[in-house]
Order: sequence, then C-alpha cells, then structure tokens
Amino acid sequence: MIVDIQFNQGAADWPRMRELVLAAEEAGFGTLWNLDHFSGALFGADSMNECFSSLSAWAAVTSTIKVGTLVTNVMNRTPGLLAVSAATVQNISGGRFTLGLGAGAAPGSPWGAEQDALGIPMLPTLAERHARLAAVVDEMRSILSPSRDARFDGFPVAATPVPTIVGVNSAALAEYAGRHCDGVNVGFHHERRAEFVRVAREAAGDKPFDASVWDFFSPEMCDPAHPTNVAFRAIGLDHTILLVRGAPDPSVIAGCARYLR
Repeated sequence: MIVDIQFNQGAADWPRMRELVLAAEEAGFGTLWNLDHFSGALFGADSMNECFSSLSAWAAVTSTIKVGTLVTNVMNRTPGLLAVSAATVQNISGGRFTLGLGAGAAPGSPWGAEQDALGIPMLPTLAERHARLAAVVDEMRSILSPSRDARFDGFPVAATPVPTIVGVNSAALAEYAGRHCDGVNVGFHHERRAEFVRVAREAAGDKPFDASVWDFFSPEMCDPAHPTNVAFRAIGLDHTILLVRGAPDPSVIAGCARYLR
C-alpha cells in the first residue's frame, strides 16, 4: 500500500514549504496533496496560498513525487476555470497530477465562511451538491477532451488525461465515483468507510480504480506494520493519505524514509 502525505499550504512560508516538499519526495512518499481553501483561519494559520498555484510550484521543484488536491471544492471555481487549472498543473508536473474533487459545504457551515466572504454561492441540500459535482465533472471533461468544441481552441490541453478522484461522505457519492471517476477517498474516522470503499469498487467494475483514506500524520503511521495500516489494507485500500497538522519539521518528514524506502 502506498503512503502519501498532505500539507496545509498555509502552515509555512514558501521557503520552508519548498524544504518540506523536497523532503517528502526524498523520503519516498507516493503523492503530495494539498488543501483547497482560501483562508487559513480554519487551520490556525494567518494565510493560505491558493491550491493550484501552490501545486504548480511544488511540481516545478520536484521530479518524481506525484501531486494532487484533496479535495477541490467544485463550488470554488467554474468548470471552465477548473479545467484550465487542472490542465496547467498536469502539464507543469509532466503528468504527475491527480484532481481530487469534493461537493463542498452546506450554507451556514463553519467550512463555508470563506465562500461567504468571497460571495461564492453554496447549495443547500446534499443532493444538489452531489448533482453539481457530477455536472462539473462532465463539463470539465468536455473542455479537456481532444474533440472539444471549437470555442475552446487555444485553451490549455492536458498532455495526458487528468485522473479524478472524489472525496465521499455517502454511499450514493461513492457509487458515482466508482462509475464515473478514477478513485475514491474517505476519512478514516468515518464509521462507514469500509462500506463506501466497497460500494465504489463494485460500481467501478473491472476498470483500474484507486481507493484511499486520509488520516492525521505521525511518522509511525508510515510503517506498513502499524496497526492502522493493517486496518487500512483490510478494507482494500491502495493509498493512505496522511495530513500533517500545523507547521511540520522537514527533518521529521525526511525521517519517514526508514519506513518508505
């Protein structure tokens, strides 16, 4: 099972973040993920660099580690802007990018305060948010397609297709991810995590499909023999994504090599 790492890009300035990114690559993590948030306030940070801009910088200073968003809120950008951003990072990274998508927060949720501040609309029901995610995926793919409408001539084209995974919190969304996307991600602490992975895999059928969970980082979690990793494998996972809280120490990230190499 592959172990990935996720950084909160508001936790450190660029010089320190660059150190962390390079340490993660050298240690042997599979993919380097970030967050799609505009404000660092929810994470105890003074600021938050935009996710696609950050990933472009991360991709430019690395050569082997994959990069991805976990997860991009489909309400934060129009489908066209999302397609342009995804194609740009895919090309800068040389095909190392994975687009993680999420349906977004409900109005009034603490997670929606930054959308309120920027005047970004939010949809009131779970069904509407899930339908919006599906519509965004369809429109984004039509813009990135080699057979796209002539009005998109001159827009960025991804040199290789952009894999898309969905962060899920329901069986219905897990089934959608299995049928229409390339992977699924679930919070490990969700009591229905095994069900969501099973539903997604069944819906995916025989096509290649990536199932992952996210949990909070500690160096020991990188050890394949760690009890949590044993539990991860028991529900048929391909990836573990470990989210680093706060400002990480590059030496701690580098020290994970003893488990990963």
